[in-house]
Amino acid sequence: SRCKECSVALRPNVLMFHDTDENVLRDIGEHRNEYQKWEACVEESVLSGSHLVILELGAGGNVTAVRDESEEVFHDTLEQLQQRGQSDKVNSGSVTLIRVNPKDSGFQRRPNVEYQKDSIILISEKAERALSLIDQTFCHL
Repeated sequence: SRCKECSVALRPNVLMFHDTDENVLRDIGEHRNEYQKWEACVEESVLSGSHLVILELGAGGNVTAVRDESEEVFHDTLEQLQQRGQSDKVNSGSVTLIRVNPKDSGFQRRPNVEYQKDSIILISEKAERALSLIDQTFCHL
């Protein structure tokens, strides 16, 4: 179908590989900027003592955008905590990555990174089963 105003072919507002549609790219750029602001606020909150849990459900190795972003936020926050922790042990928050994937729940640890106990939790289950187990665990705390 076509736009009633300009007769240009309509398409979904999603980024496709090697996309050049300026309307989609502009919107994605605006959303990326908003996401970066939100992420900075979350990281600052963790540095002030909050606890961040990144729950990743079913992100596999075929299209790794979600997995890559989860790991990037995890490592950025962990690095900032470790840098801050050298001078301020009192207000230290924490970051935990919970990766749920029945086929590929692995995690590649980076060299020279100090991981805290239980900062990475890998669950080789389907999402519904994993969430049920997590819920049962918290109900018994």
